[in-house]
Amino acid sequence: MLGFHRRTQTCRIRQDPFGGTHGYHRSVPGSRIVIIDDGRLNRECLAAQLRVHGVEAGEAWDLPSLFSQVDAGAPDVILLNVGTADSATLLHLSGDIDPKTKVVVYGLAMDRESEIVAAAEAGVSGLHLQSESFADLLEMVRTAGNGQALCSPEVSAILMKRVYAFAAQSNPDSSTDSLTARENEILELLDQGLTNQQIANRLSVTLHTVKNHVHSVLKKLGVGSRSEAVTVFRTAKYTN
Repeated sequence: MLGFHRRTQTCRIRQDPFGGTHGYHRSVPGSRIVIIDDGRLNRECLAAQLRVHGVEAGEAWDLPSLFSQVDAGAPDVILLNVGTADSATLLHLSGDIDPKTKVVVYGLAMDRESEIVAAAEAGVSGLHLQSESFADLLEMVRTAGNGQALCSPEVSAILMKRVYAFAAQSNPDSSTDSLTARENEILELLDQGLTNQQIANRLSVTLHTVKNHVHSVLKKLGVGSRSEAVTVFRTAKYTN
């Protein structure tokens, strides 16, 4: 999904209408995790909770303690608190420990988008917000252990916003400003996945009229397909 960095993984969005991860309290047997957090109370409480769920949890709080944990064997997953001192260096080193070691970053805040984007660019397997639960974190650990990435819809929206911003920078001439009100309306319906016939029915116009409008939209945006036009529309939507 993300084109920031060659190490960035596709992030599977957590789907749950209640904002939690019901049924995710199962154990993660056989997993070895290292928690990097310079807040002792937070670190010890998290380690204790993970052990309850069958996870072997080691603790680190700086570079020397991390190296000590790694000397005992490469962990399956590293949990890094973004608020830990020198977290950027710790994140970089954590990603280089072993190809099989996955990293999940927690303690992220919605109003600090740069930290979320930086973690995604580093290729982490999980992005856990301060507003999310321990159950959500446990599921990210499980997903990371399976070689996949997981994030919330809120995090996904932030990352997609950045993707669309990059798309706008790479094609600055593409803009919806030149479209008429009717063309913008049709473009929005294209974004919703409607066919030409469905758009004609929705707007009470002929199919021929819709085809003419779609052709005009593609020409004005300088694109060759409906999907490209929708990308331009979403870029404008997320960057304005």
